[in-house]
Amino acid sequence: MQIDRKEIEIRIIKSLNVVKKSRKSLNELNVFLSELNVPYGMVESILANEEIISEVDIPLLIGISIAVYKLTKDRDLHTETLFGDREVRDALDILSQTISEKIYLPIPLNDVIKIKYDSFVTKISIKDLVKMFESQLIIYDYETQRGAKYKTNASGGIVKTPIVNKASVKRISKKMADNDYLEDMIVLNVYSTEIEPVNYHEETRTLTINDGAIISILDGFHRLQGALAALEINPNADLVEILSVRTYDHETAQKFFGQINTINVLKTERRKELAQERMSDKVVANLQRKSEIGKQIASSSQVSMLAGELTTFDILSYTIDKVYPLKIQFDVLETSDYLVDFFAYLVGKYPDEFSLRAKESTSSVMRHPLMFIGYIVLSKYMQEQDINLRDVNKMINQIDFDDKKLRGMLSTKGIRGNNLARNNLISYFESIFRGVK
Repeated sequence: MQIDRKEIEIRIIKSLNVVKKSRKSLNELNVFLSELNVPYGMVESILANEEIISEVDIPLLIGISIAVYKLTKDRDLHTETLFGDREVRDALDILSQTISEKIYLPIPLNDVIKIKYDSFVTKISIKDLVKMFESQLIIYDYETQRGAKYKTNASGGIVKTPIVNKASVKRISKKMADNDYLEDMIVLNVYSTEIEPVNYHEETRTLTINDGAIISILDGFHRLQGALAALEINPNADLVEILSVRTYDHETAQKFFGQINTINVLKTERRKELAQERMSDKVVANLQRKSEIGKQIASSSQVSMLAGELTTFDILSYTIDKVYPLKIQFDVLETSDYLVDFFAYLVGKYPDEFSLRAKESTSSVMRHPLMFIGYIVLSKYMQEQDINLRDVNKMINQIDFDDKKLRGMLSTKGIRGNNLARNNLISYFESIFRGVK
């Protein structure tokens, strides 16, 4: 590459966000992508979740950049300035060799039973399922799955990867390869904000997944990975899975995954996040989507410094539940909007302390995950006292970050799952801002 991959990704996304505003442009892009054997579903996936681009293989990344440049003539995406000649030749060669293996939307499914307007059931061979995945028609949507882990790639960039139990995949693949696996259910979610994602024909019982729809896997990712490995071991493996197709919106998909229980049990924190059982869970879910710190709220019980995460879903939800009186949906919306504004000012006043580059932070105490208990307490105090959010730094100055008592409470073993310790922290910050002992 002629420049850093991250910069290339940023340029591609910038152009795609312009292209997506025009259906005509999207259709033209689809033609150019097809000519290069790049599945259009890949671009749809990136537009739905921009972070996916960091996982795209180099040949596909080059193919997307060529197609977008051909459409937009954006000088920032001129191929010669982004990639070396050898890289481009190799990429085009790889893409040309994949044409016979790929399948494209629309895809018809036969013998489909309609359960309700957004739920269908049929069957599918693991070969067809794997072919859909290898054609990059099926994506892993982190926001409706187990969450993610982070690692660095060869160029030093941070890559988000699915949480996978490798031992489970290995067991599944062996049984599938031996044709000794009992069929169970794979759940796919088909959705789009642009088109009708599916069409169902009652008389023929045919369900068509339409061109332009996005397909994510809601349940069965380990089995899908097992099927991939099984067909490498035994290409003649002949197994059929039950296939459930849903057409859920984002929030419903999260709730669905939160309610199911598979052999690879969800971490408690992630299950609570997806199920959204408390009113405060819904507030934090809104913060994840809308707030300045949204992408820095971890789903697990620990934060990832690599990803620049600041605190956890559970810490925020527990504190909001204790501090804010949430009774009806209106309270959820009002509190969400206020906290979005609060964190915008907080991060705006302290950009270095809450930066994605955790190692460069000027204050490890200020960005400690449990300090967000204090920030939630402060937000409620400022709301009640009608204190302008622009003065959040003046309120923060009331906190002594060198206080031995505070540092001791932050370092208490097991505090992240210790409600008594969390309540003590709430009381500590209440005493600072309200003078309540």
